[in-house]
Amino acid sequence: MSKTIKIPETLFRSAQFERSAINEEARTVELSISSEAPYKRYFGTEILDHKAECVKLERFATGAPLLFNHNCDAHIGRIIETRLENGKLVVKAKFGNSAFANEKWQDVKDGILKETSVGYQVSKMVLEEEKDDECTYRVTEWTPYEGSLVTIPADPSVGVGRSENLRELEISIKNEKPLDGNSQICENNTTKTTTMPTEPITPPAPNIEVTRAEAVSAERKRVADIQELNTHFQQKGIAGRRVDCGKLADEMIRDGKTVQDFQNAVIRAELPEMKPITTSPEIGMEKKDLDKYSIVRAINLRAANKPLDGLEKDCNDAASKLLGKQTNGFFIPHDVMAHRALTTNVFSAAGAFVQAGNQGQSMIELYRNQMCVVQMGARVLTGLQGNLAIPSQTGGATASWLSEDGTITASAQTVGQVSLTPHRLVGATAYTQQLLAQSSIDVESFVRNDLMAVLAIAKDLAALKGTGVSGQPLGIYGTANKSTSVTLAGANSMIYADAVQFETNVATNNAAVGSLGYLTSIATRGNSKLVAEISAANSIPVWKNDTVNGYKALATNQLTTLPSVIFGNWSDLIIGDWSTNEVLVDPFSLSLQGQIRVVMQQLTDVAIRHPKSFSISTT
Repeated sequence: MSKTIKIPETLFRSAQFERSAINEEARTVELSISSEAPYKRYFGTEILDHKAECVKLERFATGAPLLFNHNCDAHIGRIIETRLENGKLVVKAKFGNSAFANEKWQDVKDGILKETSVGYQVSKMVLEEEKDDECTYRVTEWTPYEGSLVTIPADPSVGVGRSENLRELEISIKNEKPLDGNSQICENNTTKTTTMPTEPITPPAPNIEVTRAEAVSAERKRVADIQELNTHFQQKGIAGRRVDCGKLADEMIRDGKTVQDFQNAVIRAELPEMKPITTSPEIGMEKKDLDKYSIVRAINLRAANKPLDGLEKDCNDAASKLLGKQTNGFFIPHDVMAHRALTTNVFSAAGAFVQAGNQGQSMIELYRNQMCVVQMGARVLTGLQGNLAIPSQTGGATASWLSEDGTITASAQTVGQVSLTPHRLVGATAYTQQLLAQSSIDVESFVRNDLMAVLAIAKDLAALKGTGVSGQPLGIYGTANKSTSVTLAGANSMIYADAVQFETNVATNNAAVGSLGYLTSIATRGNSKLVAEISAANSIPVWKNDTVNGYKALATNQLTTLPSVIFGNWSDLIIGDWSTNEVLVDPFSLSLQGQIRVVMQQLTDVAIRHPKSFSISTT
């Protein structure tokens, strides 16, 4: 007698892990991602056999991926160790340094993300028991290929994947009810006999008393920590001017808030000059309107001294209302800028802008410096209003060893502010009247990209080397208290030892987290491609595949010799934008040349949350 069932190509199992398995310094966590607990599937009950000969760990041995919600594009780490222990598959995973991976790492440390899941494929299956039309199968050969942290574990009983990606697995049965301990194994539609345990395996029951004791202890510590911080705030006069600190502490304790929640609430209450960030600088344009909106048409109307009309007028009025100001030109809504992603090193041939049959000269676009800070991980805040103060922690609590009757010295975190204030950035360019007379989509795209590039490149340069005077923001190069610099043998010569020193400088200040990477001059990149990591006999160059020593690396002409290399956590670089882009059209200044001058301005600023996050080169 034979039996055929259909199972998905890929199956998933869920589990949980304990926060005690987290190693914050190494950025690793131990996860139990599968066990021999019976698992109810739509085709029956499944038991995964965890004997060494049953679990094929070839993929895990070479370093399987750690994903988020089984999404192959959401790679957050790597599985670096694997073992079978007490009927479980236990792995050690190391988190990556991308912004997304850091976000999930923090969720793991905070206990927010604690569900795990394993993706695997079944090769052999045994019918262990059939009773009252309920079948129990033991999987005697299976291959795990990825581990995931998941927000909501999949329900195995609903038959996910039953309608697609199915394969047939035929199980031959010699005895209709194989209750004597002999079970039939299916492998490529052939039958073998093996002996399997007849005792069903059940998961261990949780220790209720231990769980209750841990919960009570954690709650007592939370209450005590909030009360201690409240006492310190009142003694030092940090709070009390604008907030009843004691009342606030009681509310936080009652509502189950954390110590960090209490501290943040005090900071927000005592620093009223901090302005809120608007939820969105956009006016809410629909996609069909985004495609129809024309900057070229708006420029032509203003150049002819005509008021805006149609869609361009509606968008300008909405942006003006959102900003609370008027203009003699027009506002380009943030929606439009966000809709057309800016790329500065690729333009369509401008000669195609002039359609067949029209007279006119072809235009060759300008090669510009490549913008890099956002690609490296800098954060952009848009739609700001007023001056913005971002709280920063400048000092931490201290610990000390005391004698039996020693007196405790109270200590707590100290806080400061990183400020963002509007700086006026203006860019000017000019277009021929003939170019603006074209209705080509390519012309529209060119004008948009050109206007955005003028300001974006200037902001990019200011973030790197802004002087802080004459209206400029202060960039990384001019910011004080950075990590120790690295002296290169030549202005654009970075060898492997220099790279190691950059990383060591930042790590020494506990800043080696976040979006770490190198930004260098073009010449430095070229030289580093010709230098071996360790010695001339080593065939691996310092710069390979846009990485240096495993970290992301980009090159730009925005950097030359002062400095030629910047290494650090680029997510600590903040670019703030107020309002949206304002465009003023001047049809008179260049009228003899048949050109229209266009001036675009924006309010923006640059700030660095932690200067120690960056180390730069010197010569």
